[in-house]
Amino acid sequence: MREETRYEEVVMRCRKNCTAVLGIGAFVLLWMFHAAEGQQSEPKVLTLQQAERMALENHPGIRAANERVKVQEAVLARARAGYYPTVGVRGSYENRPANANPNADEDLFSTSGQVNWLVSDFGRREGAIRREQDTLEARRFSERTSVEDVVLAVRRAFFDYLRAEALVRVEQDTVKDRETLVRQAQGFFDVGTRPKIDVARAEASLFAAKAGLIAAQNGVRIAWARLRNAMGVTRFPEHPVATDVNVRATTLSLDDAVKAAFESRNEIKEFRSRLKAQQEAIEVVKRGRMPRLRFDGQYGRRWHDDQDIVSSMLILDVPLFTGFTLKPDIEKNVRDYAVIKAQLEERQQSIALAVEESYLNLLEAGERIRANEAQKKSAKENLDLANGRYQVGVGSIIEITEAQVINTRAQTDHIRSIYDHKVAEARLARAMGRGSEFSP
Repeated sequence: MREETRYEEVVMRCRKNCTAVLGIGAFVLLWMFHAAEGQQSEPKVLTLQQAERMALENHPGIRAANERVKVQEAVLARARAGYYPTVGVRGSYENRPANANPNADEDLFSTSGQVNWLVSDFGRREGAIRREQDTLEARRFSERTSVEDVVLAVRRAFFDYLRAEALVRVEQDTVKDRETLVRQAQGFFDVGTRPKIDVARAEASLFAAKAGLIAAQNGVRIAWARLRNAMGVTRFPEHPVATDVNVRATTLSLDDAVKAAFESRNEIKEFRSRLKAQQEAIEVVKRGRMPRLRFDGQYGRRWHDDQDIVSSMLILDVPLFTGFTLKPDIEKNVRDYAVIKAQLEERQQSIALAVEESYLNLLEAGERIRANEAQKKSAKENLDLANGRYQVGVGSIIEITEAQVINTRAQTDHIRSIYDHKVAEARLARAMGRGSEFSP
């Protein structure tokens, strides 16, 4: 009987332990499934669009521009508060000698509510509100400008990184070619068909290629640091980057590009809003000659003699003499308007110059791509011929090393022209105020 009872206890323990183990195993499997799913959802390749989104979310310059907008929104709200009255409560206590008995004191208590309201200042309040509204609009245009500048910086850094990676691949191919040449030269020397100088020259070329590869790899690290900085992040491990780029020739004329820039650039819109705000500031100052009409009301009680305090007044303040301050204030604001107008003209000139430079750089890069494609083809053919001549014992080591240098330079020039073209595309889109239309 005891053995049966002990057997049942052992069975129950086994069942409980098995249930616990199965529960823990199911939890671990579920956690591993979610972890694997999360890893699969992470992007494996960093695209230009992802880099731009990261910059918009993290760059401190954009946050600062957004905060400046919020500051101006608060200033506008403060200006609009001028339409509303101010309401307050006042209480007083005074202890003084009694009139009937100078040797005795009396306590005086009073409480009252007060209302002060500016009924009208004949347009100054409304003008101040319009000025702050125009200033807010200018701040919003400035924020968009900050976004466009950050996006352009990301695009330039992104293409610089792609250029650096492509140059590493060229240097790696060069090292492989030089290693092959060293083996060939050593083999020819071993059989006595080539002198020792061929081996030494081939090895020198190999070491030079390895040094170039080291410099190119360092260029990739620097380019990644710059891309990370452009995205506004301090820690972001190096990711594989999407390498697909499409070279597109522009279909616009230079005049059309400049016209589009004047219509679209947020900097020009910002200056125009600032001009409107300054014009309102001039009008507000000119209305300094106008009177102010305000209402003051009070209701309360003197508790020591049970008397009510009731008063209401309409007060008209008319400035007759302001100490010769009005004319200088008007002059200052008029000059500020002239300064903003001159700055607008200067900015229009700089925008036109930026459009023209970007446009010409884009055309030059396109022509350079076509020339470098022909150069690359000829350099490859020259290298193949030099390799063939050296293998059959006709060509010299100088001929083949020179052909390798020409081939490497041709590939490097072709890569640089492609990414120079993409950067010129991005700069032209930014100069025209059409950065959203840019496509890699």
